[in-house]
Parts: sequence; C-alpha cells; structure tokens
Amino acid sequence: MNTMGFLIKVRKLYLRIPPKMRIIVLVLGIAILAAAGIGIKNQVMSRGSEGGNDYLTGDGNKVIDNNDNADGTRNTDEAIPKEVIVVIDPGHGGEDLGAYNGTLYEKDINLDISLKLGKLLEELGVNVVYTRKTDVFVDLDPRVDLANKLDATLFISVHSNSMPDNSDYRGTETLYCPPANPKYSKMDGKKLAVIVQKELVKTLGTVDNGIIERPNLAVLRKTVMPAVIAEIAYISNPSDRAKLSDDSFRKKAAQALANAVMKALDEMGAVVDENGTYTIIVD
Repeated sequence: MNTMGFLIKVRKLYLRIPPKMRIIVLVLGIAILAAAGIGIKNQVMSRGSEGGNDYLTGDGNKVIDNNDNADGTRNTDEAIPKEVIVVIDPGHGGEDLGAYNGTLYEKDINLDISLKLGKLLEELGVNVVYTRKTDVFVDLDPRVDLANKLDATLFISVHSNSMPDNSDYRGTETLYCPPANPKYSKMDGKKLAVIVQKELVKTLGTVDNGIIERPNLAVLRKTVMPAVIAEIAYISNPSDRAKLSDDSFRKKAAQALANAVMKALDEMGAVVDENGTYTIIVD
C-alpha cells in the first residue's frame, strides 16, 4: 500500500469514530508523535557524546576511532616509549686498585675513560648514569642494583686487563654473559659485545682477542639489560701499558665505546623524540 492509500484509509477510520472521541484520539496521536521525536533526538545526542571520534557512515556502519578496538573496547596495549638510560660502570675504585704497574692503577684508567665516554654520550643527548664518578669503592651488587632499578637500556663496564705471568700477552677483549631471558629481541649481551669489540679494535688498532663468554661475573650475570665488560688493553704488557698511560689513547677508547653504544641503540630502534630525548620501545 502506498502512502496516499494509507492516509485515505486512516481518514476513513477517523471519520467513523464518534465526534466526541475524535478529540481524544487526536490528542493521543499528537502525544505519541512528540514522545517518538524526543526519543530519536536523545539517541542521536547519546551517540554524539559517547562515541568520542566515532561516527556513522552513510550506510549506517559505525567507524571506530584509532583508540578503539573493533569490539568497542579501548586499546590499552599500545607500546609506550621509555627513555634510554646507559649505565657506565668504571671498574674497581677506592681501596680496590684493580690491576696495576707501579703507580699506574686500573681504577684510575677505568674512571678516566668512563667519564670521557659519558661526556660524549651526553653531548649526543643520551641519558647517562655512572656507578661511580670519583675514586670510591662500590661493591658489585650495588652496581647491578642501580642498573636494574633504573631499568637501564645498556650497561657498559670499563676495565683494563693484566696477565702478570705472561707480559707478552696484549690486546682488547669484550666479556659478556648469555641472558636467561633476553629483554630485547634485537639486542643482548653477546650482540652488544660483538659491536663493542669491533669498534674498539678498529679505533685503537689493538690486537683483537675477540669476545669471551663469562657467566660467572656478577655485573654480567645479574644485570637484566644487555651488558658487557670492555677490557681495553693489558697493563701487564709494556706496549699496551704505554697506550693506557696516554690520554689520547683513552680518548680514542671512549670514542670507540660511544660509537658502539650508538650503533647498539640504532639496532634496538632507539629514536630521538620531539624533546631531543632518546627513547626506545620495549618489545
């Protein structure tokens, strides 16, 4: 039945109603139409206020904004970038001299290279934290605890080596510990060690002793982030000792380590945000 036919039929039914009842029917009809109009208005307003950026397309299909899931729930699993923190650990310190030859102490060499490294990284915009910045003794567990509590991105421990029974032995090596539960899919201690070793040997021209697995060392075993110990050169070897005594060599060592850190961060997907801060997504 078309619209005109329907209206004619309604009119005929209306005229059959006794005159006194027509007014009542008319009033009821107006009330019903008014109520229906208010309901439609409220539904439209409700959609507009509750939907945020949601809207309806011309065919009535709902389009969900970027923060909603298909089932209408909010997406709370989005990865949030965290600031990159590099912990620099100058080995030994205070009464713990480390390796030495005469008045050349490993603790001093380690601290000098570490401070130079930290300055280079800070100039690049990387947040750096030291386990020590002066000639003080810090036990192993507090070093680890500091890095873990900070949820650091990388841990770089700087050392010099010694082999008193074989003064001919020299060169550079990087120590690591295979992680039980890698924090990052793109980086772990071994991968970091490879990068650090390559940069040190290339920059310093020292003998390449390779990377060495050392799971018994606390600062490598107990840290939860990728961690290495960079053994720059041998104090017990005359040639290496002369290099370690040279400030320009220490600057090169610091630069090599800085290059390695930046390459590692790049492989991990670290980026600089709008505030100039290095951030990374933990996967």
